[in-house]
Amino acid sequence: MTRIPRYAAVAALIAAGAVAMPGALNGTGITERKQAVDQRLYSAEARLLAVINRQVVLTSDVATISARLRDVNRRLKPLAARRDAAVAAHRMALGTLAQVNRDLSFQRSQLEIATGRLKLQRQALVERLREIYRTEDDDPLLGLLQNGSLAELAGARSSVERATDRDRDMISAVARYRNLTRATAARIAVLQERAAAAEDRAAERASAAKAAAHELDVEQRVLRRTKKVRARMLAAIRVDRDHIEDDTKALREQSFALARRIAEIQGVPYAEPSDITPSSAGFTWPTSGELTSGFGPRWGRMHQGIDIAAPTGRPITAAKSGKVIVAGPSGGYGNLVVIDHGGGLSTAYAHQSRIAVGVGDPVTQGGVIGYVGSTGHSTGPHLHFEVRVNGAAQNPLPYL
Repeated sequence: MTRIPRYAAVAALIAAGAVAMPGALNGTGITERKQAVDQRLYSAEARLLAVINRQVVLTSDVATISARLRDVNRRLKPLAARRDAAVAAHRMALGTLAQVNRDLSFQRSQLEIATGRLKLQRQALVERLREIYRTEDDDPLLGLLQNGSLAELAGARSSVERATDRDRDMISAVARYRNLTRATAARIAVLQERAAAAEDRAAERASAAKAAAHELDVEQRVLRRTKKVRARMLAAIRVDRDHIEDDTKALREQSFALARRIAEIQGVPYAEPSDITPSSAGFTWPTSGELTSGFGPRWGRMHQGIDIAAPTGRPITAAKSGKVIVAGPSGGYGNLVVIDHGGGLSTAYAHQSRIAVGVGDPVTQGGVIGYVGSTGHSTGPHLHFEVRVNGAAQNPLPYL
């Protein structure tokens, strides 16, 4: 397998993306072009990282809002059922009250009829009493007895008896209508009281249920609107990310092409960092792929290792034998493995898709410790590789 040259000029070229080429090689222009491309690439990667971070935040927001919305819906469901039942009961009470009012109207009309009849009966009774009073000195039976026949006397007696029966019926009718009037009035009062009480109870329950559900209704509407806005923003972020990733990929490919051209002009071979033969420092490359970012200042801060672009799932091997001291998620590093090689020397392997070792495991040089991924703060599948001495980051290229 072809090794990457370890000449200082070439290492600096691959790591920083720029060297001062001798004029005889006619490479000054192409080097400047690579510097410009790399600068645009760094800018695109910075924008991509910002978009990814924003996407992570929005995704978390949407998940949080969805969880809150589910909780609100869970709490609102029984309250809404109570509210609906109370409103239905109130509606039924209103219907009952309407029926009572219709009955009341009918009873009032009956009362008016009874009252009118009572009035007529009383007037008739008064007239009858007046008539009796006027004629009480003239006994019709006595006159007939003195002047008439027995047949006339018998007929007159029947008339008097019939008149007495009518008087008795009249008095009974007056009493009956009076009692009917009183009973009707009492029944109306009871119906009104019961219907009003039922309507008040139903209205109170409906009001309490509505008040209990109102606050959750408002929160539900706010959460739905917020989730809708966040979802639109997230969709826009995804589109932006796709565009920026396309730009980054094109710039990276352009940078690779320029690096290969510079190597040709320099007259040295250019190959992927895939050599497994230990360097003079005793290290091997941890994976094969394209070197996309070197050690040094980047995006306004220190890039403390090198980035090797490779497909997700490509094996990562230990650059040197040692013991695993870190193996697991680690913030922006994503899935991280750190190997202690003794003497204060350690190496780190970040953004792995899957880790193949555990803390305390001994590893041999070239042994698989994990697989390339894009976990943590990453713009795409690659291995971020660091070399540290007594905890301080060193440029890995001289070790490789």
